[in-house]
Amino acid sequence: MQVPVVVKLGGSAITDKSRTSTARLEVIHNAIREIASYSGQLVLLHGGGSFAHSFVSKAALRDGFSQKSQLASVSEIELNLDQLSRIIGVGLLLRHRPFVPLAPMSFMTLRKGDVGRSFLDPITAALRLGLIPLIHGDIAFDETRGCGIVSADRIASLLGEKIGTSRVLFGCDVDGLYNENPKSSSKAELIVEVNRRNYIQVLKGLKPTNDDVTGGMRGKALEALRLAKHGCESYVFNLTKSGNLGSLLGGSSSIGTRFVPWRKVRQ
Repeated sequence: MQVPVVVKLGGSAITDKSRTSTARLEVIHNAIREIASYSGQLVLLHGGGSFAHSFVSKAALRDGFSQKSQLASVSEIELNLDQLSRIIGVGLLLRHRPFVPLAPMSFMTLRKGDVGRSFLDPITAALRLGLIPLIHGDIAFDETRGCGIVSADRIASLLGEKIGTSRVLFGCDVDGLYNENPKSSSKAELIVEVNRRNYIQVLKGLKPTNDDVTGGMRGKALEALRLAKHGCESYVFNLTKSGNLGSLLGGSSSIGTRFVPWRKVRQ
């Protein structure tokens, strides 16, 4: 089996977070068009954005299961995530790229909020057949808390650790990592590269966020660093800018923020 590329369509890029359950169809279909031009093996992940985050926060599911009223929210969130996956899936089929949806709830469990056990054979089997595994961030059962949240970013780093990936491309709605929040500061400067020498300083500049149930940009950076330690190169880039994803899939190394592998990349 070829070493796959992992593409993550960030919820901030493919949904309008100011409006409940609203997809940004132009961004989605531009991304799929660029994916369709890539001939190698690919795993496609996506965030929940406005289809999930507000519902997860309201039900306090990030902290685990505590009351029966949360059960209806689990059902609602799963239906919403399925709706967003279907939108992406239709786009893939229109571009003649067969896919198979795989829900993390059915192939992994958590322990104290992080990945506990996982069964990734369905993902590798799909890749061998020539299918694109389509996976979203999800609710997952937790061995100690009852349930919890696993982000698509965390799934990306798990794939890098367990099955090996050549590159992970984290698409979002800004050009990469910045030393300050680029949405609130005109002085924010893009961080072009994160490596073993500067990663601690980079993390210090990324403040934890309460408005993103999966950790926001800091959470993304932590997963990219996990990948770097396993020899996998990754990029945080602006998915809303047409052409960026296609260029990265084509081998470009000059778009967004590059996380340099800490050891030799798998071939």
